[in-house]
Amino acid sequence: MPASPCDEREEMVEMTASTDARSVPPVVRSRQELMDRGIPFPPPATPETALPLVASGATYQMAQKLAWLDDDHFAVGRWDGSMSVFRFTDSPTAGPLISKAVNTPAFQGVRMLAPLPGAVLVTSNDDRSLTLWHSPGTTWTDLLPLRTVPYDPRLGPATSGRGVRAGSPHTLAVGHTTGHLSLWHYDPAARDLTFSRSVDLRNPDPVNPWNLHDINATEVLTEVLPEVFTDAHGTALVVTGSEDGYVCVVHVPSGDIVSQTVFNPTAERGINALSVQGGALLVANCSVGPEDHNLWYFTFDEKSWHPALRDRVNLIVDPRRPQAFNFSIVTGAYAHGPCWFSSTEEGALWMGTTDASSLKVLGYKQVTSPLGAALGYRGRPGRLAMVAHDLYEFETGAEQPPAPR
Repeated sequence: MPASPCDEREEMVEMTASTDARSVPPVVRSRQELMDRGIPFPPPATPETALPLVASGATYQMAQKLAWLDDDHFAVGRWDGSMSVFRFTDSPTAGPLISKAVNTPAFQGVRMLAPLPGAVLVTSNDDRSLTLWHSPGTTWTDLLPLRTVPYDPRLGPATSGRGVRAGSPHTLAVGHTTGHLSLWHYDPAARDLTFSRSVDLRNPDPVNPWNLHDINATEVLTEVLPEVFTDAHGTALVVTGSEDGYVCVVHVPSGDIVSQTVFNPTAERGINALSVQGGALLVANCSVGPEDHNLWYFTFDEKSWHPALRDRVNLIVDPRRPQAFNFSIVTGAYAHGPCWFSSTEEGALWMGTTDASSLKVLGYKQVTSPLGAALGYRGRPGRLAMVAHDLYEFETGAEQPPAPR
């Protein structure tokens, strides 16, 4: 019988972190912590006015996650609990066209989106369930909630996820707020998930000041497909990035931990996003102070699977700023070959390349409002979507095969 998280780890009763630190987007939380320490931000051109108002709550509509569903459609999850599916337009005068807008059953922020075979999309829901969505016509205009899949609430809300072509017949790897990775069997025929196991990936000495362990990124590092693997079901390695600073490599479907590494031993903030291209790993975080960096480049030793640092840069427009939040990083391609794209809290879209030992920054484009934007890249041809409050789309000039599904 599959092990339950209760049977595996009774210490999970103490996993729940403060919800106050998660009540606002991470970039806002980080700014507030610096201001509480007396670290000033560059003043605006016109000082603000003291008004006779009492601050109440705020609803954040900015994007949290973006995931491509096929070559033409992508989904966006937002802090307000809404999820929208858009169709890329290939037009210089019109932006993405909305195909479907829904709310998660729990009406909580969508922090995880993961496409699965069979025109299925799985999303975070609340602190004890995932939601499966299905498009019967495969056009995504008829997206309907298929079912809500419960799990032990001690795992916490899902914060990242990735479908993996491994296991029997597929696996879904899900990162949670508590620093645990849950692994699920996914059956495309039944369009259903079955819990397999959870893995404790917490860093005992978190790099952030809030004692947070949210696994913000889960990516496939390498896959071996069934036709070339002896157990007939395939195996994989996934890599995760956490608020507590850990980069972890985990074997799927066994859940065995292969390596755990703090991406920056002197970091003051954790990991926001990861992107994998070949044997390269790019790590996005929030830099604090002029000596810190918010984009890190690693390669892996294929025996130990420990990441080795190759280079680092700080993507910042105004160097007077005490922090530079790198919100999202994706690898892709443009007319001259492989590249990467990144979005930062200054509303900038950055672009660059890597070689065997270094990062090259090609530059940035001022695109949207502050706080950062979610990015998603899709090949055939190269398409980049960028979503904060507004949505922007770009053609990268790359012609390449579609991403594996």
